[in-house]
Amino acid sequence: LAGNGTLPQAADAAGAMVPLRLLLAALSVGWVAALEDPGKPAPTAEQEFEVPEAGATGGGAADRALTSGEANGSLVEEWDRTMDGFVPELLLTFPLAARSDEFFFEDVPEGPPPLIRGGFFAAASEETSSVEFSITDPKGKVVYKKDDAAEGLFQVLAETPGTYTFCVSNHKWMQEKMVTFAVGKGKEPHLQSEHLTSMEDHVKSIERTLMDIQTESTYLWIRQKSHMKAVESIHNRVLAFCVVEFLILIGLSGFQVYYIKGLLSDRRIL
Repeated sequence: LAGNGTLPQAADAAGAMVPLRLLLAALSVGWVAALEDPGKPAPTAEQEFEVPEAGATGGGAADRALTSGEANGSLVEEWDRTMDGFVPELLLTFPLAARSDEFFFEDVPEGPPPLIRGGFFAAASEETSSVEFSITDPKGKVVYKKDDAAEGLFQVLAETPGTYTFCVSNHKWMQEKMVTFAVGKGKEPHLQSEHLTSMEDHVKSIERTLMDIQTESTYLWIRQKSHMKAVESIHNRVLAFCVVEFLILIGLSGFQVYYIKGLLSDRRIL
């Protein structure tokens, strides 16, 4: 049957008719509701396909929602615990065809071994979707691997310099998936509230600087005034000493003139 193509054509036709039937059913429900009660607005698409309450559908849907919530909570907790300050060097969302692999490469130079961190997330049209993810070091050794997982986080210490290979595989036969992949190197702290300075902090810093300048200026002025007083006192003492010395010299000069004149006027000595 597969050789003549009858069965695949019938399956494609049936698959194409399903969305058309759903659309016609939704439109017919809206028209009937409008004819029954003209004053009542027609139900919207959100109301038509609204998820029933847990009591009406049983415990299965509630259990699945609880499990999904626990998984999301664990992923968020793991992100908060291991991905603090993560800045991706590559953040890409791409389609992954069925039975195909996608490879990414990260070069690690010589030097201190950096920490390679990142994560992946896979989504498809069905409720559950999973991929296979692995990391291979330059020597070909698988350092990280996760099979049949819809999402995950990884941390690898790149001790071996070279090219690291990231492989995302989709082993489904007929299912194409959308995969989001992020990777980055290093563990640098991200911007936090304590790293930011507010206007009040700037004003306080300016106020402290002005107080320091005022204190230093007051100290220098007092010091300079003290030095000026000391210089003035020394100047006054030097001036007084000079006046006294001048008076002494005048007195001695007058005494010498008087003494020599007395000697010259005394004829007996001659």
